[in-house]
Amino acid sequence: MSFGPAFHLVGALKSAVATLPTLWRQSWLALAALFALVLISQVPQIEIGLRRGLIMTSLLFQFVVAGGLYRVALFGERYAKAEGLGLGGIQFGKPELRLIGAGLLVALFWLMVFATLCVMLALFLGAAGLADQSHSTPHGFFLELVNGPQPQGIVLLVAIAGVMLTLTILSVKLWLHQAATVAEHRVVSLNALTLSSGQTVKLFLGYAYLALPFIVVSAVIPNAGNIAGLTPALIVNLALGIAVFLPVSIAFLASAYRQIMELRAKG
Repeated sequence: MSFGPAFHLVGALKSAVATLPTLWRQSWLALAALFALVLISQVPQIEIGLRRGLIMTSLLFQFVVAGGLYRVALFGERYAKAEGLGLGGIQFGKPELRLIGAGLLVALFWLMVFATLCVMLALFLGAAGLADQSHSTPHGFFLELVNGPQPQGIVLLVAIAGVMLTLTILSVKLWLHQAATVAEHRVVSLNALTLSSGQTVKLFLGYAYLALPFIVVSAVIPNAGNIAGLTPALIVNLALGIAVFLPVSIAFLASAYRQIMELRAKG
């Protein structure tokens, strides 16, 4: 596996922030529609069948939004329409179908790895003499970690940390699959693992840097009040997440992808 030069993290972050107004201008309708779908699905008074339908629609519509945002972020405002960008960022063409296909393949692979790690963890705990029913819940794990014999607590902590670290690294290494799918006009799923070789730490740091302000805002927004059964904190978090964090994170990944491909072209 090749570990070439890493992309310029600060440059990718600056590009993401600079691209945000363009993304809003070209995909405002798609972002507003996604916000409305997700917000309405959270209203507690709606019927359960309608809620499920809205949630499924929201999940599918995310690919439409991502398709529009990646077109603009990768090809620029001038050429995005030639790539099939629709009015306000709403379109459904081959790129969206490819994104859905790539997303399903990535999700299936992630679930297979997750299931394998869970089986390995269960076997490991059994071999260590920790396969007790009390460990079948997070509360049981926590009690064993705090109150159990010190060696068992350490074994549990190391095992859980190992599984979480593996899943986190795998998730980060697959982040570029959507950018590659749109840019290369083909389904890119597990191929994204090679794209992110040597780039994983910077991808994670960039994403964390972008997410930090939203985490802080989410923590300080008061949870009091009620609007149609929804708290103002939930509404604000959804608005910021969909209108700001989603497009800026996509712009960051698109910039990172472009830089990585340029570095590979230079050899």
